[in-house]
Amino acid sequence: GESNALTLGETIREFHPKLMTGAMFFFFLGGQGGLVLGKAQGLPFLESPHAMTAFAGLGLLALQAALPLAFESGGAAARNAHTVLGTSTMGLLFVHAGLGLQLGQ
Repeated sequence: GESNALTLGETIREFHPKLMTGAMFFFFLGGQGGLVLGKAQGLPFLESPHAMTAFAGLGLLALQAALPLAFESGGAAARNAHTVLGTSTMGLLFVHAGLGLQLGQ
């Protein structure tokens, strides 16, 4: 398998699950801070587009985490679904980031 400096000597296939677990943990912690900040500012609880994309993003990341369980039985179709869903998830997270930047203005 392919390895580079960014994967810390592991193959990309070995590193990907660890990277995504860390990303999901980071997004979850960011959400906790956002909830506290929104409450302190008296903002409506979980009604902003930023909050909605956060929940959708966490849900998609959880679904992505479950898809590898179907790789053996689902074969190429499961891997393709994982690829398409992963790309869509990243798109949603870019929208989420843009909405978050708007909150700071």
